[in-house]
Amino acid sequence: MYRQILTPTEKDHIISLPPEFYGKRVEIIAVEIGNDSDTKKRKNNFLDDIEPIANFPSIEQIRAEAWPEK
Repeated sequence: MYRQILTPTEKDHIISLPPEFYGKRVEIIAVEIGNDSDTKKRKNNFLDDIEPIANFPSIEQIRAEAWPEK
């Protein structure tokens, strides 16, 4: 896999691929990713939206039920 993030400044753009892709079929997908501040806001909002589950068992409880002899 090869990933390159770029900001095109013209209508046409050339992507240089590494030699291991020469002679092989490759798929090029162009997707707008926004700026870094948008990405950071999205990550922070995602973590803020997660609420802990009150009755979710702890690791110790899971181990005690799965391996009662240990």
